[in-house]
Amino acid sequence: MASCASEFAVKTGVDLAPNAGIYLLDPPPSLVADNWQQVLEVRHGDEQHTLLAQLSLNSETGIDLAVMTAQGMPIFQLEKAPLGPIKSEKMLPINEVDPRYILADIMLVHWPVTVLNSQLYGLNLVEQGSTRRLYQGEQLISEIRYLDGATELVNFQRDYKIKFQRVN
Repeated sequence: MASCASEFAVKTGVDLAPNAGIYLLDPPPSLVADNWQQVLEVRHGDEQHTLLAQLSLNSETGIDLAVMTAQGMPIFQLEKAPLGPIKSEKMLPINEVDPRYILADIMLVHWPVTVLNSQLYGLNLVEQGSTRRLYQGEQLISEIRYLDGATELVNFQRDYKIKFQRVN
């Protein structure tokens, strides 16, 4: 059994490409009071993990994100108070699952494009129909496809894919 370790992230940005990424800021007012559970199927190379993510967005408490295995074992918990730093506690050492990158991917999928483009540095997000594409200059970094009942995010830069399926 791995011991619990707390991390306190002082860096508010996550690099999604060399010298480019997203600032992990508070959720836009249009999403406050949103709560959901989603099944995340994460594929990285030959590794595949099925995870359950619970997200709560609240104007008073900020962002609360908990991710666990399909069997219910906690992997990590991430909290971000309004205007505060990100705090995360990782319970299971799964290398392919980084709390800040999972939050960044959730933001890319769920936040409005206009809000995201103001939080990106060195990147631009373009939405066409049911697809979002994240570019660094002309290079495609990620693609998000909204399908019936699921959303797929493919990160070409870091070579992984996440399929989001809402539980509630």
